[in-house]
Amino acid sequence: MRRQKFLASIALMTILLLCAECNKCKRVEVDIETLQSEFYEPGAVEYPALAPGVSLYLDHSTCVVEARRNSAVFNAMRPQLGQYSDTLVLIKGRDFETVPLDRANNQVFAILQNINEDIPYSDILKAVNQICSSDHQAILITDCEFLEQRSKAGGGDLCHDEDPYLSEPIKRWLQKGHVIYVITEPYKETTRGKTYDKKRFYFIFTDDKLQAPISDNMQAQLEPLDGQGLFTIFKLTNSDIQVRLQGGLIAEELTFNMEEKPGFEYVEIDDSWDDIREYVMKLDKYGEPLEEETPVPLIKNLVFNKGNNYAIADVELLATNITDLYDYKTEIASASESDEEEEGASGSAQTSVPKPVIIPDGFVIDKEALKNNTLNVMVTDGIFNHLNECGNLIRIDFVTTSVSLNQYSKEVFEWQSLILNQKAVCVSLSIDNALRDAAVVPTSSERRVIHTIFLKTREFKY
Repeated sequence: MRRQKFLASIALMTILLLCAECNKCKRVEVDIETLQSEFYEPGAVEYPALAPGVSLYLDHSTCVVEARRNSAVFNAMRPQLGQYSDTLVLIKGRDFETVPLDRANNQVFAILQNINEDIPYSDILKAVNQICSSDHQAILITDCEFLEQRSKAGGGDLCHDEDPYLSEPIKRWLQKGHVIYVITEPYKETTRGKTYDKKRFYFIFTDDKLQAPISDNMQAQLEPLDGQGLFTIFKLTNSDIQVRLQGGLIAEELTFNMEEKPGFEYVEIDDSWDDIREYVMKLDKYGEPLEEETPVPLIKNLVFNKGNNYAIADVELLATNITDLYDYKTEIASASESDEEEEGASGSAQTSVPKPVIIPDGFVIDKEALKNNTLNVMVTDGIFNHLNECGNLIRIDFVTTSVSLNQYSKEVFEWQSLILNQKAVCVSLSIDNALRDAAVVPTSSERRVIHTIFLKTREFKY
């Protein structure tokens, strides 16, 4: 009898220890909506979307006067300028005249008919600063000649044809993830009895993420003139490099479920890490390569496009195990939703927040596939140093580390200065400065993460 009681006590203690271990090992349960709202952070800072409304800025100078009379490009766009603009801003030297527009009356047409006077010293920098500090779309039509009038004591006028004076506002607009279309039209202008080759610029400040950006409407008006050499269109953007899935994401050797969300995928792999080691990594249980077997990518078929201004030269992978952090955040959220007492709430607030565990050596990008703009990920045996015994939630970020600037013709944005005995390079230098700026290129902190995968896997025990 004593022996039976002793054995029963041993069995009970074993059960209690096992239960304690079970309670200690809580498997992570992932809610995709929580993952999206609390954990997914796009590579770029999410600036507010552009508000409704379009402002039309017109340089009240010979540039627009001549355009109204002789430009096929301007006159192709003119009927729609009034239909899509809510506010007209006339740049009259240093003074700006703002006119609210009623689209039904197409007031722009009537106002254009009255632009016959050249008002000097148009403050183009002020106009572009206003636009790039605003939160809505805008169109600016100008020749980009920016002169500052000085007093007699100060000498002659200050000409900015050599200065990249538009660099800073353009940078600000691009940093927000917005887009600038530059339509450039060569034309001739006669001044003081001499005819000059000049450029007329139609800057369209917009965002391609809008459902119907103003750029689509304006470019549609120019389609009948395309191919005639009357204009060029150049697009400035740092946010058009996209990653898309082209085929199965996970190795066919595994069983998994996947959900796609904007910017990331969430994947649950059903197979054990022993299976992954054998069928994907092609290693035996001792970590030795299987004979006549070649490792296959765990993640594959993610492809990315060449951007309008940038091409990705290199991508690195950042992986973190966020299991404990996810559990912590979901528990805090659950506690805040319930009517717990203040003591319990304060106790939660004092709990230290777990940090994501960096996985420096568990995954590597296939550099050969990268040459073809494809992101394939191999898993290495280093991963086993960073796995939990109760299941794992791993975040994988693809980070742009090197880009090249696509070639373009800077001469398109240049003309013979009417004042200086050389080319006016203010626009070409401004564009080049903006595209090369460290805060704009896709390797900047706000742009470098181009895609993310959340990977839920089973537990691993040595």
